[in-house]
Amino acid sequence: MSGLTPLDFPEAREALVDAGRRLAQRGLVTGTSGNLSVRVGDRIVATPSGAPLDSLELGRLSVIDLDGTHLSGAVPTSEVPLHLAVYRSTDAGAIAHTHAAVSTAVSCTCDEMPALHYNVLQLGGAPRTARYATFGSPELGERVVEALRDGRQAALMQNHGSVAVGADLAQACDRLELLEWLCELHVEAHRLGSPRVLSDAELADAAHAFENYRKRLRPAR
Repeated sequence: MSGLTPLDFPEAREALVDAGRRLAQRGLVTGTSGNLSVRVGDRIVATPSGAPLDSLELGRLSVIDLDGTHLSGAVPTSEVPLHLAVYRSTDAGAIAHTHAAVSTAVSCTCDEMPALHYNVLQLGGAPRTARYATFGSPELGERVVEALRDGRQAALMQNHGSVAVGADLAQACDRLELLEWLCELHVEAHRLGSPRVLSDAELADAAHAFENYRKRLRPAR
């Protein structure tokens, strides 16, 4: 253990507590399923193993380094290898992972979600599914990193759940919620019939429209 105390990294701790409560209120977590983390320099503040996300305690949150060494707090989530693999391979500032019901269901049936809605662009493209690997294993982390290649910001985890990254935890949770909505759309559309998939050209047009809209929102100088 290091000299860290429960008072270190207060903003990251508050963000974790708020995010856990938010995801629980949205119905994306049940009991102790799922885990969250925030990167602060070369330290990672993460949810403890077996802790319900709707009632996280500031002082019990785990702190580890990028080698996975446990520095303070309760024993960290069993998914430490997943979080470390993503942080080492991306510029993510935070990670959110849950076993939300619809995205988990879709992960059992779909290798890559078809682009049924242009909001896939908000996740860097159509979400891929990381091939199954045992929870907590280095292999799972490697497969999630592969699913996030080329700028993807969220992925499904086969027969397991969903994961999203962000510059901060609020953004990671936004993306996780969007992924769940896209999965709900996927299920409902297939229930009604054979859904139409957006073409690459249509997605490119939507991306252009998003960019033009952002430019119009920039304040005049």
